[in-house]
Amino acid sequence: MFDHEKFSRDLKIMKAYYLEQGSSDAQFVGRHIHGLSRIDLGALKTDTEKKAFWINVYNGLTNYWIMEKGIKKSMLERPLLVFFSKINIGGHQYSLDDIEHGILRGNLRSPIKFWRQFSDKDPRNSYKVKKLDYRIHFALNCGGKSCPALSFYTESKLDEQLNMAEENFAGQEFLVNKVSKTISCSKLYKLYKHDFADLYTEKAEYRGYKINYRKYDFSIK
Repeated sequence: MFDHEKFSRDLKIMKAYYLEQGSSDAQFVGRHIHGLSRIDLGALKTDTEKKAFWINVYNGLTNYWIMEKGIKKSMLERPLLVFFSKINIGGHQYSLDDIEHGILRGNLRSPIKFWRQFSDKDPRNSYKVKKLDYRIHFALNCGGKSCPALSFYTESKLDEQLNMAEENFAGQEFLVNKVSKTISCSKLYKLYKHDFADLYTEKAEYRGYKINYRKYDFSIK
């Protein structure tokens, strides 16, 4: 099975080196990436197993591609990376968009698209999570400063870790002023408000509040 822990550890070492030195041997992490083609995705039975695996892979791929593609200052240097950079995982090709919307969101439509990520006949449908967990949005690291922190997730502590990720992100990115009745928050809360259902900006107690969605910072340093 894919070694989540070693992948995460190697990734953090190499990304830190890359950000400090401006260069890196991406193959140090790349050997893990290419091993993904041999994964038996059918072995991931529960949503907990799937979420831990795919969150780690998403975060790993994002940060591997930062190094491999030589992104120096901002993810906007490669704005189409999430759509067109793909890797073989378990015999199928996946982009970051496929992982987020097709797998982790249970094949829901991306906020910027008019169609679901996978067609009904797409074999990748069989690997998606069955029930959407809105907390994934606080765990997926897109490489930029405004993204949630890069962390490693395990099946045994996933609930606890996702709760912590949500608390940490909201503590910095969802600021409520009950005196002025204003909310200053990340655009993530706007993009995925349907996933959050009646939470955050859709909370009944915040009805009538003025919301300021902060500009997303895509810089990687």
